[in-house]
Amino acid sequence: MTRAIVTGAVVAGTDGSAESLAAADWAADDAVRRGLPLRLVQAVPPGHVRTGPVRPTAPRERVPRPAWSAHPTADEIGRRHPDLSVTVDQIAEQVLPVLFSAADSAELMVLGTRGAGAVQELVLGSTALTVAGRALVPVVLVSAASGTGAPPGADGAGDVILGLDLAAPDGRPVEFAFDEAARRGARLRVVHGWSEPLRDGAGPDDPDEALAAALGPWAEKHPRTPVVTEAVVAGATDRIAAAASHAALLVLGRRPRTTPVSAHLGSTAHAVLRRVTLPVAIVPHAPAAT
Repeated sequence: MTRAIVTGAVVAGTDGSAESLAAADWAADDAVRRGLPLRLVQAVPPGHVRTGPVRPTAPRERVPRPAWSAHPTADEIGRRHPDLSVTVDQIAEQVLPVLFSAADSAELMVLGTRGAGAVQELVLGSTALTVAGRALVPVVLVSAASGTGAPPGADGAGDVILGLDLAAPDGRPVEFAFDEAARRGARLRVVHGWSEPLRDGAGPDDPDEALAAALGPWAEKHPRTPVVTEAVVAGATDRIAAAASHAALLVLGRRPRTTPVSAHLGSTAHAVLRRVTLPVAIVPHAPAAT
């Protein structure tokens, strides 16, 4: 059977686990905000492949399915978002090739992670971290605890947080953060590390000048999005984690990989990911010019 390839979709990897269900739910909400279809992809045992669009079924029509089946997830999403186009692709192949292939045609990839923190038990080489470290599209990591949210009225509740490295700024994470904040009608909070001189002596001497250059084009594009900035001397890991405690989404940039096979998120991203439970978007920088 030919697989139904949906290009320009929000893609969620699913395996029936609690964290993958949380990822699928988050992906569905984001697909609605973006006005894009949702594609659920899953590596399954040979002989159990089903593919194509899924329509919600009445509760009485639902029958028990194996744990690897993604269809119950699609059914529930269809009930919550009846106008959302949902496609399920179950592919008899190893997990990583399935996810990387899906990412090639995706607007955004969403994956579930384990543990009390977003990747509390995630180690280098695990599936989600490997995809986040190598995919050419933004990858959002969602834990089963991500739905806890902030207390009503909490300072910073619903914010989008951008962890920005002024020593190596890149427009893609900034654009992603502004777009997500604008779609949510949320405040964008930019936390950036600063030390003088900048690492490797690169960039302007004035942090305000560097920040204005990094944010300016996207702030002009989204004039209704409130922006709050916070400079942190030296490392920003602690402050980013603290700011993210009540936020809706954390956005971190990822520099291009230095080796062809390893995941490369950077020390700040690794440290922050181990301390937060909210969804975290890992956005790759633009490829280096050759």
